[in-house]
Amino acid sequence: MTGKRKEAYIKGFSRRDYIQKAHELIQREGVKAISIRLIAREMGCSSASLYRHFESLSELLYYAELRTLTTYIIRLNEGEKRWKNPWDTYMGVWDCYSREAFANPEAYNLLFFEFTNEKLKESIIEYYNMFPEDIKGTSHIFWTMLKCADFMGRDYEMCKKCIREGVITEENAVQLNRIACLLFKGYFFTVLRDGIRPEEIDERVGQYTSDLEMAVNTLALDMKDYKALWRNS
Repeated sequence: MTGKRKEAYIKGFSRRDYIQKAHELIQREGVKAISIRLIAREMGCSSASLYRHFESLSELLYYAELRTLTTYIIRLNEGEKRWKNPWDTYMGVWDCYSREAFANPEAYNLLFFEFTNEKLKESIIEYYNMFPEDIKGTSHIFWTMLKCADFMGRDYEMCKKCIREGVITEENAVQLNRIACLLFKGYFFTVLRDGIRPEEIDERVGQYTSDLEMAVNTLALDMKDYKALWRNS
């Protein structure tokens, strides 16, 4: 192999290229089938080239799984066009999130629970700098929520919106934040452990959001003509 050909074999791809290819392979083969050797073979490069961009296969897979959030973001953007009431927005966000998380439990577990909070914050900012098309049209409130480092902190960004709207007290918002997140974890880790059939997702999402809705009704100061528009998301 000549010097130039060897250099091309080791270099020539960006982090974005590897992330895109890894995402494609995950969709085709499943995340458990992905290896450094498979990615290198598919891209026609060496394993050493990949390690120039990522510390490990786990890091690459983490970035590749961030593409899974695209459908969630699309749901948020579409829902925002209909959600006029602060509680429709709050419940709508949880409906979108739980629906996607229950459909993709392994990816969402990796993204939101297995890695450290700071890792998620840094990765999301870097990822969307590489793939700005995946965040196109997202509102400031949703972007702030997505890049928040902490799982409960992301929900609290929505709680703060409800506080500003005067529909819940700060004290009750803290309690709602805790209930919403711990309740979700119970539902989510059951799905992750036991699995779920696609036809069961609607019912399970409905169970979670109905339970959460009871907490909202108990803790809210004002329901603001709440009509549960999120149910059409």
